[in-house]
Amino acid sequence: MFFAKKYCPTCKKYDRRFRKLEGREWTVVEQRHRGRTDLWRCTAVGCRFYQPVHNQGDGARLPEEFQNPAAEPVE
Repeated sequence: MFFAKKYCPTCKKYDRRFRKLEGREWTVVEQRHRGRTDLWRCTAVGCRFYQPVHNQGDGARLPEEFQNPAAEPVE
């Protein structure tokens, strides 16, 4: 499931796709966002930004090891 055409403050573009956090990404953010299940991240190449579904101001960047290495997924 994706959010399409959403703004990413890291990319500074309005046409970004977001997907739910997966696997190890949750372990990195659980301290800051304990109990949340609505965290999404930008799928753009090289981006690490994530945010709660309706609160971009509470977003942050994942560590560099979680940088997106490949192109955006195709539906």
